[in-house]
Amino acid sequence: MSRSEPVRLLILETSQNRAEELIVLLRTAGRATRAHYLESEADLNEKLKEQTWDLFVGRFEANGLSAELVIEQIRAQEKDIPVILIADDQDPASITAGMRLGALDVALDDDDERLTLIIERELGNLLNRRQRRRAEVELRETERRNQLLLDSSNAAIAYVHEGMHIYTNQTYAGLFGYEDPDDFTGIPIIDLISREDQNKFKGFLKSYDENDEDENTEEFTCVASDGSKIIASLSLSPAMYDGESCTQVIFRSMAEDNELEDRIKEISSQDLLTGLYNRTYFIEQLDGAVDSAAAGHQDYVLFYISLDNFARIRAEAGISNADLVLGDTAALIRGMVEETHVMARFADDVFTMLYKGSDKEAAGGLAEQIRKSVEGHMSEVSGKTYQLTVSIGLALITENSPTGEDVISRAHRASAGIEGGNGVNFYQTEQVKVGDDGKSLTSEKIKQLVREAIANNSFQLMYQPIISLHGDDDEQFEVLLRLADGDGNELNPGQFLPPAEDAGLLEKVDRWVILQSIKTLSAHRAKGSKARLFINITHRSMADSTFLPWVSVALKAARLPSDAIIFQMHENDATTYIKHATKFCQGLAQLHCKTSLNHFGCSLNPFNLLKHLTPDYVKLDGSFAQQIEESKEKQQELIDMVKSLQSKGVLTAISGVENPAVLSTLFVAGVNFIQGYYISPPLDGLDYDFASEDI
Repeated sequence: MSRSEPVRLLILETSQNRAEELIVLLRTAGRATRAHYLESEADLNEKLKEQTWDLFVGRFEANGLSAELVIEQIRAQEKDIPVILIADDQDPASITAGMRLGALDVALDDDDERLTLIIERELGNLLNRRQRRRAEVELRETERRNQLLLDSSNAAIAYVHEGMHIYTNQTYAGLFGYEDPDDFTGIPIIDLISREDQNKFKGFLKSYDENDEDENTEEFTCVASDGSKIIASLSLSPAMYDGESCTQVIFRSMAEDNELEDRIKEISSQDLLTGLYNRTYFIEQLDGAVDSAAAGHQDYVLFYISLDNFARIRAEAGISNADLVLGDTAALIRGMVEETHVMARFADDVFTMLYKGSDKEAAGGLAEQIRKSVEGHMSEVSGKTYQLTVSIGLALITENSPTGEDVISRAHRASAGIEGGNGVNFYQTEQVKVGDDGKSLTSEKIKQLVREAIANNSFQLMYQPIISLHGDDDEQFEVLLRLADGDGNELNPGQFLPPAEDAGLLEKVDRWVILQSIKTLSAHRAKGSKARLFINITHRSMADSTFLPWVSVALKAARLPSDAIIFQMHENDATTYIKHATKFCQGLAQLHCKTSLNHFGCSLNPFNLLKHLTPDYVKLDGSFAQQIEESKEKQQELIDMVKSLQSKGVLTAISGVENPAVLSTLFVAGVNFIQGYYISPPLDGLDYDFASEDI
């Protein structure tokens, strides 16, 4: 098991105290755990069905449950769970007795050092088995895909062993005038070469065998089944087929070579599985369409066609069969679309289309036809039938449209907004409710408010204190951004940042916040303070190559030390744009600036991020502070997460602290800093007395 992943542990012990000691033992060894204390046979059966477990550690018998029964149940359910037993005494005979039951090893009583070594060994073995199983599955799927590619390839490919064909694809058979590739059974490859070139062919084979080159190519006159002559180039290269060493043979008709360059261009723009255009080509066409619409030449409608629940089809049918279903669906839709419209496979389970024209009614009608046809279509693969539905999001491309990326985002949101799937939805300008009277602001109005706030410095900055939980008097604040409309109604970032992104204003907003924050901090530090600010950064600035040089100049101009600002990324942004986030963190480190990861713990596997990023701070999402009172499991989850983070040398913080009852748990967990309304609401300035804070 990777050390960044918690060990899912089943424990059979005579007391919960001893079970806790085992968890502490693993934690001391650097292993976070998600443990369960078994109390009965029914409890065991329920937990085995509930999820995957990594390890069983326990006594020969406890709580009316025997290790023998546990091992029987694990075997009966065909679970790969290493079983490690703990003897009740120091008798070496217990090791033999336990291993006869089926345990992988037995630790003698109170020999925790050996138990730790056994656990580490078996977790390593488990990881190797799981990796091997994944590799075997991937190998089988790769072999199936390769076979499909061979069978459907436009190149004439065969495999030859000792001069005899052992495989030929349909194109190879067709080149020589045969209807069925099986017709080549028993035909030696030399029979395909004309008599006048057979000596040349033998010399070619001898040269290939002697030189042992990766690939040899030569031109020959070949003979088709009807006796006609074919001028073709022949390429030989070493290969494996069905586990047997052989030679790969590729014939290319010289008549086709004139078309080869055009064909290569065509293939480079195609998705090989569906025959549609690929993502790269489509994005090029989309950018051109946006430019054309902006110039007033031609409007378009972008179709974002998402296959509903395709992951379920892939799980049921397997990857190869699911690919066939996907290709069948692509062919169905392509057959309904005129050639003037550009259609592509945009992602694993997403098709996109550039519909030429701005007639919303006609585009919507075509989308509905596609939806109905897919819903009523049955794909037959390997003797089984599969039925799909699609969610189609539509977005207009007109002179007012933003970038191609933003148009895709709009269509995607329209598709994702179809509740239950199997529908058609046009992107609509979003409206935001603000104020006590529920006043509505359109997206365009919010964009205008953002532009005016940047131009007139009318954004409002708030500063919320971040307090040390262990008595340090560090002065730290998070900078919070607010925007007001003309009537004084306040908008939070979640309401105005998405429209700002649509308008391409996020970088400008980030820079405005940083400049104003630096001015405020510089003035405050001039009074003798050593305050630091956490400033939130959007993904647009992370990807902006000019941002870090600009930050360096801004800090020097304000005569602030580099560590006075902690640049804070949202976990979602860092996960989605991990390459940009990694490069951004590295660049800040070179400037000696610190980084923080905000809202940590909400993604599926948040610790994966820390394999790529090295933040100085990690701020846990506020939901952790609000949930730890619910159960001991929630408390333990928080404790484990904090310990794991701190083992990586990261300072931890948590937001959303609104109840003093959670402080003791946060203290025990070892959280370094806390933030929330219990400490202080956001303030207009940096006037807060950290030294007098008594938590």
